[in-house]
Amino acid sequence: MMFLAYLLGAFAFIGGIGLTISSAWLITMASMQPPILTLSVAIVLVRFFGIFRSAARYCERLISHKAVFSRLTTLRVGIYKKLSQSSIALAHTFNSGTAVKSLVDDVERAQEYQLRIKLPQSSAVISLVAGALLAYWVRPESLIFTLPVCALLLAAFPALIKRGSEPIARSIEKTENSYTQLLEGSIHGLTEAAIYGYLDENVKHANAVELEINMMEGQLLRQSWGFATITNSLIAFCVVGFTWLAMTLTQSRAVPAVQVTMLIFIPLVIFEAITAWYPNLFTAGKLLMSQHSVDTLMSAPTDQKLGAHLDTAITEIVAENMTVSWDREFMSPTSFDVKSGELLVIRGRSGSGKSTLVMGLLGLLPYKGGLTFDGQAADSFSDLAGRVVGTVQHSHIFNTTLRENLKIANQVATDAEIVEVLALVELNQLVSELPHGLDTIIGDFGRVISGGEAKRLAVARVLLAKADVYVFDEPTEHLDEELAQRIEVRITTRLAHKIAIVVTHGGWEKCDKTLTMAR
Repeated sequence: MMFLAYLLGAFAFIGGIGLTISSAWLITMASMQPPILTLSVAIVLVRFFGIFRSAARYCERLISHKAVFSRLTTLRVGIYKKLSQSSIALAHTFNSGTAVKSLVDDVERAQEYQLRIKLPQSSAVISLVAGALLAYWVRPESLIFTLPVCALLLAAFPALIKRGSEPIARSIEKTENSYTQLLEGSIHGLTEAAIYGYLDENVKHANAVELEINMMEGQLLRQSWGFATITNSLIAFCVVGFTWLAMTLTQSRAVPAVQVTMLIFIPLVIFEAITAWYPNLFTAGKLLMSQHSVDTLMSAPTDQKLGAHLDTAITEIVAENMTVSWDREFMSPTSFDVKSGELLVIRGRSGSGKSTLVMGLLGLLPYKGGLTFDGQAADSFSDLAGRVVGTVQHSHIFNTTLRENLKIANQVATDAEIVEVLALVELNQLVSELPHGLDTIIGDFGRVISGGEAKRLAVARVLLAKADVYVFDEPTEHLDEELAQRIEVRITTRLAHKIAIVVTHGGWEKCDKTLTMAR
């Protein structure tokens, strides 16, 4: 489909050449007072090329944008599948600023390369060759000017621009990524920076990066201006050369006035495609950088495997010398076993790997050693999602309604069931306080609720799920002691016949088993 767009784009430029040349022919012929039939033919040609140019451009826009948007949709779906089939460790390889650019800006800009570079380039090659052939048809001597100019504009100059501009554009893109990360870190640490007095240092650092970006943008702009000057001079040379050729031919022999006019007008229009293509070459490095980011993301290995299906409820979990890590190992091998109806409490000092172990139990990170569900290796199953659920250290509150935030865990849950789990964590009063009850949009990261309410909301979401194994990472952290104890009792009671695993620094004394982790 893109090849058809290339042809239509070229036809639009060729139509412009035909329109200009046929108009020049009409004007020249009209001054000679030819038969009316000759003028009628010229008028028809002018109208034809005018309509042809517009129709070709319109069809090219429709087809090229449809092709690119189709590819964009396919790419977005592919990236979603890639992320959904990969370990959370994949996301950890990107910081959040880079991830946003990779998943939003880079995905779209990677497709712009087709529209801004490949399409104009192909159209320019076709139309410029067609224009040169037209000039040759008018006067073979025109090849003296068109051959070297075409060689320079279609091959030599693009190569030079690529060699000079792409490294600068790539550097700008990398620096802009760093700037995004710097701003993100500064925003999240703004309060601490103001308290401890290093806010001015952060601002100076940001200003220094801004100056670096401005310097590189200026360098790219100067290079763009230089090539634009050379290109325009080369086109002007071709125009002067064609004019000189026309003048020489008229002095040395009898040349029809129509040919003279066509020789003068041809170089004025055949380079239109060049002026549409060249400006985009200077930012091609950014577009290629975006494409590279997308390719890197898509080529990262996935961890999802086709495995066995769970036909019955999980009744026992056994870990033997199990370790979990993001990129480097730091956990001591851990062993435990827990069965249905039992509550396992995991304790240990900070840094011992409790939260990382939770990620491994939830299937979000790869593990080493032994981890079995009912005697079968955990990584041999392909359908643990929804069967093993839990909270992580920083559970996310989505920018949607209170109801939808909870129904993520159970799409068929009724409002009565939702209110029930909210009551378990003592958030039922929250529903009445919110302006639209369960339909209130609580905002990204739970902006309209407190940190403690957001923590309990994440716990309620887990309790709403119909699962076999429930894993909680600090479910009562930062809650007052009496509230924490009440929630502990309710969770223990609700999950009395399930496998429950709780990571905590304190409380949860009434448990069946305790695991103390050491680093």
